[in-house]
Amino acid sequence: MAETKETSTIYLAKRKELGWSREYAAEKLGISDDKLERIENEKQLPNPQDVLIMSDVYQSPELCNYFCSKSCEIGRLYVPKVPDTELPGIILRLMASIYETRDIEKVLVQITADESIDDTEVEDLAQAQYTLEQLSVMIEALQLCVERKIDKGEISRKQYEAAYRKAEMRTAK
Repeated sequence: MAETKETSTIYLAKRKELGWSREYAAEKLGISDDKLERIENEKQLPNPQDVLIMSDVYQSPELCNYFCSKSCEIGRLYVPKVPDTELPGIILRLMASIYETRDIEKVLVQITADESIDDTEVEDLAQAQYTLEQLSVMIEALQLCVERKIDKGEISRKQYEAAYRKAEMRTAK
């Protein structure tokens, strides 16, 4: 079928970035051309397994975050949309988020020292939570960036995983 939709969905855009025909992509994904067309034209919501496969085949781990933050009933409530940014931008925003957290420990201890949250502490608590959520989003952005670099062969998966396990062991001590 001909692609007629002018606005591109993320699923269509990722396939086109690869320069693949719908037929070729459907074959690689193990789904029918018709199903892929429906997904790409937002006539059918992909199931989570479809998205995992697309993410792997298209080497686009951000598809999982997109699906969870936009299409999943639970994800829309709890999964923030992670910005699709390159490493330098992620690092700068991550460092800014870390800087913003410098006084949160004191604020949280003061709020909870009496084991209750009174009306005068709600604003500080909300600000602390928001700041920590922004830090979390940038950590997720870094993770997606690393996964994308591994998928594209810019970072060795084996070397990265070994280094990560080593870091885990150092932290566990």
